[in-house]
Amino acid sequence: MSVILAVEAVSKQFRLQHNRPATLKEAVVRRLTGQRAAAREHWALREVTFQVERGRALGILGHNGAGKSTLLRLLCGLGRPTTGRIQVAGPISGLLDLGSGFHPDMTGRENILTGGLLVGLTRREVLAQQDEIIAFAELEEFIDQPVRTYSSGMYLRLAFATAVQFDPDILVIDEVLAVGDARFQQKCLKRMEAFRAAGKTLILTSHVFDQLRALCDEVLVLEEGRVALQSDPESAIRYYEDLMRQRTERRAAQLAGHAPLAGLAAGQHSRLGTQEATITAVTLYDIHGVPTEHIRSGEGLYIDLAYALAKPIPDMIVSLAIFNTAHVKCFETIIPSLGSTLGPPAAQGRLRCYLPELPLLPGRYYVNAGLYPLDWSYIYDYHWQMHAFDVSDGGHARPHASGIVALHPVWTLPDHRS
Repeated sequence: MSVILAVEAVSKQFRLQHNRPATLKEAVVRRLTGQRAAAREHWALREVTFQVERGRALGILGHNGAGKSTLLRLLCGLGRPTTGRIQVAGPISGLLDLGSGFHPDMTGRENILTGGLLVGLTRREVLAQQDEIIAFAELEEFIDQPVRTYSSGMYLRLAFATAVQFDPDILVIDEVLAVGDARFQQKCLKRMEAFRAAGKTLILTSHVFDQLRALCDEVLVLEEGRVALQSDPESAIRYYEDLMRQRTERRAAQLAGHAPLAGLAAGQHSRLGTQEATITAVTLYDIHGVPTEHIRSGEGLYIDLAYALAKPIPDMIVSLAIFNTAHVKCFETIIPSLGSTLGPPAAQGRLRCYLPELPLLPGRYYVNAGLYPLDWSYIYDYHWQMHAFDVSDGGHARPHASGIVALHPVWTLPDHRS
């Protein structure tokens, strides 16, 4: 397969100024007295090299500050590398910052037209695709309103629909699918699968590992602006998780004032975190509100997660998952921003997750829960296989059934009618 994107020894430097003048008077005084604002050099990327073949999908993993967004902006032509070069063999479209490229005072319809003209389409070509964009974005009622009146979810729907519809050879997506409801996220994922099936090239960043597994052929791990690993998704995810564990251990040691502790393996009953925010209890309740460690297959379940903050934290990520004894994930839900979803974290608080039905096969399962900073750079607190519960068959025997999900197979002989 031919190479559609080649990044060769790319580095990017920024100059960060400190003590910049806050007022015009202060700026004039500093100039007259010969004072200059202190500045330091920051290398966001260092000697980054990789290639992407046409029709392939590359994921990029790294905590905020690792250089992901800088790299994607350079790929989309928004800036130039300080050193190195980027070669792109085809049109490229980027979905970077939410709503980037939209003029807030223009309507959604006007922004679609402007976006199409900027990528080289004629007015007639844009108008021919406009209705399809609006329908995919589900914005028929609001398309003639200024986009400054849109919610973040509406921004996302319009931005994604526009970027994909104009049929680039390469589509670049930076984390924005974390915004919006789960239904539309699934709609976007299906559209990206169709994009790939058409032989197009996809580059995306995401902290949702299942998205990387489902969409990507390879994943590149960035750490402190350098390529730490480029490998298959599973190997790259394991490597990234190990990096996160190491960062967590170093930060915990700094906070405690002693040498880093030995890493915790993801085994039975393990816990890892800096403890700046802690999970103080995970309690399960049946549908009648009674604490339980046992439910019947298909019944509902309440999961309460109590937490405490060692110091004020304005926001955090919350994850909750169910795994079986073979370490297979059965279900996971993530709150990417507790502050914007349920309000800022209190010094001590409690969260409740209600699962109306849990159709699992009989067996033992674990609730795994975690708290993280918004950039996923380390772990506040994570509980692995510390909270067990059992599922029984509920009186519905399923002979010779295996797997995770409790289904009700019905076997018959087909009716062969002439």
